Amino acid sequence: MKDGESLVLHGMQIAIERLTMEITKQRQEAEVQARFKGLPEWVTLKQAAELKGGPTSTTYEQKSFLMPCCGKNFRMVGGRRCWHRDDVIVWLGITDKELKQYADKYSTRLPDTYEKRSAG
Repeated sequence: MKDGESLVLHGMQIAIERLTMEITKQRQEAEVQARFKGLPEWVTLKQAAELKGGPTSTTYEQKSFLMPCCGKNFRMVGGRRCWHRDDVIVWLGITDKELKQYADKYSTRLPDTYEKRSAG
């Protein structure tokens, strides 16, 4: 095999790898969109809590730092606090381990108990 042919083959391999990564990325994005397709534009705390699981909606109501956007960035819709679905989707992936970093983003101080959970 000539050097020129080898370079062409190597270039094709790189192109195939890039296409494979792009296809994988698009599939993952499509799965995320499909999973949240039924999510309304504005989401109440009760709806968000049901999707996330873990504590009851009452716990989320009593501890604003556990709410989407740490209780901030909401809008009143029909007299109820609601968060935009994009904010809720991000919040759904937050566990106690990531809570400190998430709270910092919203300039929210966590109670010591949660601060320690997030540090470990």
